Amino acid sequence: MNKRIINLLMLALILAMLTTPAVSGHRVYLMHQVNEVEVKAWYGGGDPIANADITIYAIKDGEEEIYIEDVTDEDGMYYFSPKLGVDEYRIIVSQMGHQDEIEIDLKGEGKSAEENNSTDDTELPLTANIVAGIGYIMGFAGIGLYARARKMQKE
Repeated sequence: MNKRIINLLMLALILAMLTTPAVSGHRVYLMHQVNEVEVKAWYGGGDPIANADITIYAIKDGEEEIYIEDVTDEDGMYYFSPKLGVDEYRIIVSQMGHQDEIEIDLKGEGKSAEENNSTDDTELPLTANIVAGIGYIMGFAGIGLYARARKMQKE
């Protein structure tokens, strides 16, 4: 009877893990658009970074100075008007240890959006992370079942 309850609990745990939606809140992305500068910040799963700290540095003649310190809105958006005579900005968005930055050049001579948002070669796609996580869980469950079987053999 005890073995049956343990097996049912293991099955319920595995089913609960398989139906749990994926969560990815470690990667931060930024996007900008020039008319007034529009900055959008979001996590890897697509959720906006609401009320994140944003620091905007104006870069003129190679010198950086803080232009704006504020927070993003509920949709992870922030809008600001460019400073007269300044074409380059460095924008840093951070919240609870997650941070990313982007450099923009309003003349269009700087880094492209792809270069600014390039990912590490070691970062896996979300589906690969999910499969890897399930593999780890199944591996740990297998080790536990093996240990239990060894214990039952000794008895």
